[in-house]
Amino acid sequence: MRSRRGCRLAVAAAAAAAALGAPAALAASYLAKHDSGSIAIPAGQTRTLTVPYPDALKYAGALYSARVVVLAPATGAKGAKPTLGKVRILEAHSVLGGSEYQARARNGNRAETAAVRLRVITTTMEPQPDRARLARARTDEASGTRAPTARR
Repeated sequence: MRSRRGCRLAVAAAAAAAALGAPAALAASYLAKHDSGSIAIPAGQTRTLTVPYPDALKYAGALYSARVVVLAPATGAKGAKPTLGKVRILEAHSVLGGSEYQARARNGNRAETAAVRLRVITTTMEPQPDRARLARARTDEASGTRAPTARR
C-alpha cells in the first residue's frame, strides 16, 4: 500500500503532466494570428483605439482574445517622465459584432509630462482540421472504401 504522501505526489505529478500537455494540445489544434495597434495619449487627454481581429468571424469555432498594454513614452520624447499608474483604461471590449476590439484610456498625468503609448494586441485562434481524420479520409478514398456511418 502506498503512503498518503506517495499518493499525493502521484496525483500532483499527473496533474502537472496534464496541465503541461493541455497547452501543447491547444497549440497543435489552433493557428494563432495576431494584429496590433498603438496610439500616443497626451497628458490629460482621452483616446480610443480600435484594432480588428485577424480573419474575424471567418471560421466557426475560432477563439478571440485581446490585450491592452500601457507603455512608457518613446526614448527622447519631450516632457517629464509620466507615471504609468495614472493612466486608466476606461473601456475595453469587442465591438462591431465581435470583429474588432476597442480600448478607451485616459492619461491622468500633469500637462508637462510626455505622452504615454497605448497598445492593443488582438489574437484570433483559428481551428485546424483534425489531421488523423483527414489522413483516414484520404486512405479511404484511395482504397475505395467508405467510412462506417451510424445507423438510426
